[in-house]
Amino acid sequence: MKILAVIAGRKNGNGEILTKAALMRAEELGAEIKMINLHDYTIKPCSGCESCTIKFTQKGEAPECVYKNKDDMDLIMKEWLAADGILVTVPAYSFMPAGIYRVFTDRFLAYEPNFHKQVGNQAFFRHRVGAIIGNGGSTHSWMSLTLESVNITLLSQDIKVVDQVMVNRAPRPGQVLLDEGLLNRAAHVGENLVIGIRNYENVTFLGDEKLGWCPNCHSNVLSLGEPLWNEAGFTIECPICHCGGDLEKDENGKWKFVIEQNGHRKSMLNGNGAKDHFFEIQDTMKKYFDNIGIIEKKCKKYTDYKPATIKK
Repeated sequence: MKILAVIAGRKNGNGEILTKAALMRAEELGAEIKMINLHDYTIKPCSGCESCTIKFTQKGEAPECVYKNKDDMDLIMKEWLAADGILVTVPAYSFMPAGIYRVFTDRFLAYEPNFHKQVGNQAFFRHRVGAIIGNGGSTHSWMSLTLESVNITLLSQDIKVVDQVMVNRAPRPGQVLLDEGLLNRAAHVGENLVIGIRNYENVTFLGDEKLGWCPNCHSNVLSLGEPLWNEAGFTIECPICHCGGDLEKDENGKWKFVIEQNGHRKSMLNGNGAKDHFFEIQDTMKKYFDNIGIIEKKCKKYTDYKPATIKK
């Protein structure tokens, strides 16, 4: 039972303290734990070259990044993919997770288990559970997309999120130590990871059931449905787990998000969404290669245009 914690915040900061509280509890329950801080590693930003998607959509080969063995991404992902449980701890500096975490997850496409599964690389595919700890110096309104942003990166890796918590109003290193309840809550995150690992097939969300609009992933954001690549889509959808339905009033007159009967057909929680996305990428790639001559001809106008830049 292996748990990997990935931290995107400062050394010995609040996030690291909360993470250690979770890991101590998980270790007490028999887990083998490892912890890394992304600041200790070199991760090149994704260049958007699309070589990974070309490999699996055009050649039927397992996706692979052009930066393979050129930075520390493979080193991290080897541990990430070997873990039974993943704990991600991120600070929010302005509404969203710290940028270093986004640099890391922008490289996920080459490592997505469902994409490897579609081309027959079953050894790469396994089910795992995850948890999220977000922390920051203000109230939730200034960290409003943090948990949701991390959640979707874990769902894309076929990781079932069993707990998530946001720690507010603790900006300075060690400030969380003033509230024993926060440390206990972090320890509970570690405990829930262990429960999730031991009972993957049957486990559901173990955190605060009242958290968020979505009854599936407990995100606190919803969006108006828009046409999807191969169908009309939903009236209202959760942009995190991709389930769809509509808003209804309960017996107390409060609005709630109700998932429709077939509202899980694009879900990221059951693998349908990632599988569907594989074929969407395949479809868009076909359109590109079928029209590459037209694109190259029209590109000249824009490659020849040289706007002014800022000189170093």
